[in-house]
Amino acid sequence: MKIVFLHKSLVMGGVERILINYLNLLKNESDLEIEVVLAFETEENIFRKDIPESIKVTYLVDKKHSEYRNSLYLSRKNNILNRLKYKLLNFKWKIECRNKLNSIIKEYDVIINFSNHFDPYINFKDNKPKIRWQHLSLRCLDKKELIKEISYLRRYDRIISICEDMKEEISHIESLRNKIIVLYNPINFDNVLSLANDSIPKVKGEYFIQVARLEEIKNHEVMIDIFYELVKKGIPQNLIIIGNGSCLKKLQAKIEILHLEERCFLLGEIKNPYPYMKNAKLFLHTSKREGLPTVLLESMVLNVPVVSMDCPTGPREILNDGECGVLIPLNDNKKFIDSVFGIHNNDQVISQYKNNIAKHLLKFSEENIRKQLINMLFEVSKE
Repeated sequence: MKIVFLHKSLVMGGVERILINYLNLLKNESDLEIEVVLAFETEENIFRKDIPESIKVTYLVDKKHSEYRNSLYLSRKNNILNRLKYKLLNFKWKIECRNKLNSIIKEYDVIINFSNHFDPYINFKDNKPKIRWQHLSLRCLDKKELIKEISYLRRYDRIISICEDMKEEISHIESLRNKIIVLYNPINFDNVLSLANDSIPKVKGEYFIQVARLEEIKNHEVMIDIFYELVKKGIPQNLIIIGNGSCLKKLQAKIEILHLEERCFLLGEIKNPYPYMKNAKLFLHTSKREGLPTVLLESMVLNVPVVSMDCPTGPREILNDGECGVLIPLNDNKKFIDSVFGIHNNDQVISQYKNNIAKHLLKFSEENIRKQLINMLFEVSKE
């Protein structure tokens, strides 16, 4: 069976890590021929080299045109000519990408759209089975976005939800109810544990950690506020934040205003954050919303307890309703502060969480998820 995965890019991100995990899960399946189609060829595709050699990779927009498009995009606000160029060329590129994409996917038995980027480009009129991964909660969308999302989801033969909460949301839409299955994000336990043994620069003292893109939705400003209050209460641990994004300068300024330069450290984008995670006292998570935050699972694999806001969706399911970590009502900063302060040196509580984690992680094992995915692929191909 020939299958093709569609995704925008392979930049540093949780969804991209999950795609790589799936490709590695399927690479040795003799009954499958796999291709990955990416929208843009850029230097930022840092996970490109992690795609197994046996899997073909195709870009719809080559490196030269990707870089030119990006330069026009960045300069369009301050340059009227570039704004017009961008609009005209973007229209032309969309048509070319649509034609190229559909000429590729017509050769495959099953088409898997790993995010919503390619929704407007896919030809849904053919009879090829199409699968769409759903990584984010529908609750995160405004009315206009929700209508658009549902209109696209209806065109797919299967929708893969990454957690039960998300499946329940989609199930309220009658036309989608029978299309949804749940596949948890697979975690390669051995790989995470192995990478966690890589050497890193020595970190002074104990610390808490957070790993996420520096974007508004991840709520790092709130995390820094929480940490500031913990410092005032006398905790000895520092805070390390790994990731990059549009909020970098804002967060740097906040750290300076709160005089946390010697306690809170922004380490930037690090491809292998596991050695830092492995040695953390706690993993802190203040995101406003998620899909199924893989980084929480990875932290648990490394036996590091999690304190997380109970945002939609994922943390509650991952932490097993609070059995495997601390769940804080969303936006309850005081309870978050009190919980971290209460357990950061309570070895008995931390030990109990660690015991619960070991049992709970089995449902996220790669082998279990691999079997479910392959069964679904062959099932949908025969419909």
